[in-house]
Amino acid sequence: EAAIEGLRRYGVGSCGPRGFFGTVDIHLELESRLAEFMGVEEACLYSYGFSTVSSAIPSYAKQGDVIFADAEVNYAIQMGLLASRSQVYYFRHNDMGDLERLLLEQQERDTADPRKARVTRRFLVAEGIYASVGDICPLPDLVRLRRRFQLRLFVDETCSFGVLGRTGRGVREHFDVPSNEIDLMCATLEHAVGSYGGFCCGTSFVVDHQRLSGLGYCFSASLPPLQASVSLQAV
Repeated sequence: EAAIEGLRRYGVGSCGPRGFFGTVDIHLELESRLAEFMGVEEACLYSYGFSTVSSAIPSYAKQGDVIFADAEVNYAIQMGLLASRSQVYYFRHNDMGDLERLLLEQQERDTADPRKARVTRRFLVAEGIYASVGDICPLPDLVRLRRRFQLRLFVDETCSFGVLGRTGRGVREHFDVPSNEIDLMCATLEHAVGSYGGFCCGTSFVVDHQRLSGLGYCFSASLPPLQASVSLQAV
């Protein structure tokens, strides 16, 4: 019923990217609802799930930065890592000892070249539920290492949004981790929600950056309003 009503009200397409005649009221309403649901300041919508994570990563991580990623991350994350042109180190799946080893090695490199270290940003990428193997990430351990080594933590909730947690808010709720311990979360609306598109959420400072540098956000037609209507009804 929400899809039919959305189709009657908005039509099929959105006519353009978000920054060029592609934003309608239902997009803003859904972003506000998703941010509220996830307990963060702001959320931004993408027109399809794959582009969400593959655009979000290179909008922050650039050439010269360092990314530590689980060896089992999904294909969309892999494409985002490739597009970032950052130095990527893969740690064994859910192996916090192997991740800590890589982080200590990076710490040694930073100590040996402090000038480079001052301009090198360090990211940690994981999935809530790994699409390829079905395992849940050890989020509390990732948060502990994030604090210790001053990392930016990116969590893809594609398979965990609407599945994990008492109210379906994902792996963060599952482990009762405060939202400020994760720098950026993203999820798809194509699995548990049963619609289309995806979103990223976090602080306004972090999310707003994507509105100018997220390629899938800036250069793709926005999420069809009727799909936004369906997602809003589901959430």
